[in-house]
Amino acid sequence: MPVTPISARDVDAAAQLTAASVHAIHLVDDVGEASAEVIAALLTRARNGGKGLCAITSDPSASESGSQEAWSALLARTGDLPLPRSIRLEPLSFAETQHIVVETSDAPLDASMLAAVYAMSWGRPAWLLELTHLAAQGAITAEPWPHIDPMHARELGLHTFGVTDTLAREVLTPNAIAGAVALAQLDPRSLIGLGDLVGSDVVASLLAHGILIPAPHDPTQYGVPELFAGALEHWADSALVARAEARAAQALLMQESLGIPLSDREAAYCTAVPDEGGEASLANPFRAHLFHRSVLDALSFGNGGECRDLLLRGASVGITLSDLDRARAATVLQGVLAGLRSIGLTAHSESESDVTRIARIALSRQLLAESPMQGAGSAGGSARSNEPAIELLFSRWNDVDSIVADAPELARIAQTHPCAEVALLADQLLDFEEVKQGRKPHGTATCSERIARVTDIAVGSAPELRDLLAASAVIESMIALYMGDTDGSDIALFSLSETLPASAMHRAWIRHLGAAGQAIASGDMPRAYREWELVEEHLPRFLPQRLVAFVRDTGNAIQRTLNGHADSDGPASDAVDDLSTQLITYFSGRIDRIGPRARRFGYLHDAPNDSSRSLVATRLARAHVQAANEQNPAALVQVGEILTAQGFWAPAAFALQEARRIFVRRRATGSVNHCASLLTALEAAAMRVDPWFRLASLPDAGHLHLTPREVATARLLVNGLSNKEIAVRLRCSVRTVESHLAQARAKLGAADRKELGAIMRDFALYDPQTDRRRRADSRQLSAMR
Repeated sequence: MPVTPISARDVDAAAQLTAASVHAIHLVDDVGEASAEVIAALLTRARNGGKGLCAITSDPSASESGSQEAWSALLARTGDLPLPRSIRLEPLSFAETQHIVVETSDAPLDASMLAAVYAMSWGRPAWLLELTHLAAQGAITAEPWPHIDPMHARELGLHTFGVTDTLAREVLTPNAIAGAVALAQLDPRSLIGLGDLVGSDVVASLLAHGILIPAPHDPTQYGVPELFAGALEHWADSALVARAEARAAQALLMQESLGIPLSDREAAYCTAVPDEGGEASLANPFRAHLFHRSVLDALSFGNGGECRDLLLRGASVGITLSDLDRARAATVLQGVLAGLRSIGLTAHSESESDVTRIARIALSRQLLAESPMQGAGSAGGSARSNEPAIELLFSRWNDVDSIVADAPELARIAQTHPCAEVALLADQLLDFEEVKQGRKPHGTATCSERIARVTDIAVGSAPELRDLLAASAVIESMIALYMGDTDGSDIALFSLSETLPASAMHRAWIRHLGAAGQAIASGDMPRAYREWELVEEHLPRFLPQRLVAFVRDTGNAIQRTLNGHADSDGPASDAVDDLSTQLITYFSGRIDRIGPRARRFGYLHDAPNDSSRSLVATRLARAHVQAANEQNPAALVQVGEILTAQGFWAPAAFALQEARRIFVRRRATGSVNHCASLLTALEAAAMRVDPWFRLASLPDAGHLHLTPREVATARLLVNGLSNKEIAVRLRCSVRTVESHLAQARAKLGAADRKELGAIMRDFALYDPQTDRRRRADSRQLSAMR
């Protein structure tokens, strides 16, 4: 049945509907802006039995187009008209957004950019497509808050920009445009709340012309989408925008004065907007509080440039820093030695609070570990009863030596220390070292339950201990990554971030770490490395060195595997003794590097005394490698199914593909088909979690080569020779020919002689008579496919 697409905006839309065959399905877009003539044409088609689909982005009966009467007739149930069926299109979910981006983008977007595109699309597919295009062209900044470069975006001729330009040119007042630009920088609010920020007249105008719209998942809250603001910035009067921004900032400060904290975004907005309050604002304690909060957030993540600017502006409203915060500022702005000097100058009086003393010792131990003065002793002394325990804990967190000798004392600190944060870090240190050795943490708590414990402590934690809680969050995220629980723990980590200062900054590294874990599970090492670089870039500044080293080792393992010169490429006698490299090598499919070199991959070969304590990934990897070495297809299928259930998509695929190759070689057709169905189900399940996953993009874990004799035999098969004729040509037995063909089918993934012949015809492979240097391997063939 023919389909007729029409835009109700077109001048001749009514004529197109009249001229179109009644048997054609009409697809009418922008019906919310249809004229009375277009609606009349739709009515006529409906009476004549025509069928169609109309897209409406707002309630047409409430529009100001003057066509309410025509709409009422169209939507009413009358005798000569069929009852129209209304279908509400819900805003896109994040998962749906991911799938659309995968299908429309040439390269994967990093986690922060994907979150920015999702937020700015407001759940609308058309906007999502435009934003994906903008992101690919570098016209979107994802951090600290999503923003569109209006000049760059304008050059791309976006449809939404054109519609907004028409409104700005013909109907919107300068004050309305300025108000829209200001509101686009803030969180959605109720219409009354927005009126308090920029004026009720501005809100009414923006609402009437569709610039102010309901938030995707809460229709009681309204905001100005960034796509509209990006277009309106071109038309905005800078003086009016400054005035609107200042008015909104003053109103937001009133909320802060009531003890209701602003979001991170609105707090940053208030500190960025120039103050126009004159003398009165200098004594405004709430503005000073916002500056103090923003300075500490910038310090926590090592944003030196932002911190310097905030301190300069904040001095005018009277912000002050504690001795500890001055040491942190000196570290961020001038370096580690400056931070140590600042701590050394701090007077450690008897009146120093317990939490301040703990924070000071933690910071001094970290800075000593980072500085050339390692081992020079403590930056400040003390004699209180709990200090030896605190000194021990933070000394061990800031070296990389074994903690076996101190394990009993650390366990005592974890059980008895009165400071919950100190006890938590002692317990985490013990569990952290277990994970680094390929073992599960002590206890039976899941990753989500472990993170929930940190959340409970963070709710009532003192502000001085913010760096300790940030470190605990990163520790739990690394434990979850190595336990293979990135999906379940992501939700718990985002909940934890809401209880931490600078929650928006914490969400950035959590997003990237989750995306990196997803990419590792999918065997996509290029994407994993890109995300891991962003993890390291966005982590908090003040983390213990043992943790920093483990994060760095994980990134190095991904990079070595990605570049093809991991430690696993060295001599067979060399040991690959870090868990990171061994696991990343396994997930990347380099089974050929693991199998023959058992001594170099102890975590993936040597079962511990208590195998139930092994990490799930190492336990399954050992079973996988053993089954592959023994060429046991039944065991490989079993391991593949367990890996699939665990969400380890790439290793599961490698196991099932290897099992299929063995079954092909053995001519077990039923088992071959079973493996194929398992692989199809695996790909479908993986794509629901990771839309970028594709079986075809995985490397061939076997890295198997066709021998010259196998190529020669297969080429003669392509030429139509029978096995007996091939045997005569190559001067060998028929049994030998059958063996060569079976090996070639297994290596190339061909199910039978016909498929092997098709592969050999499609690709110019090694010809022993003309070029003995060329070799055809399965990796090359996969890439060519």
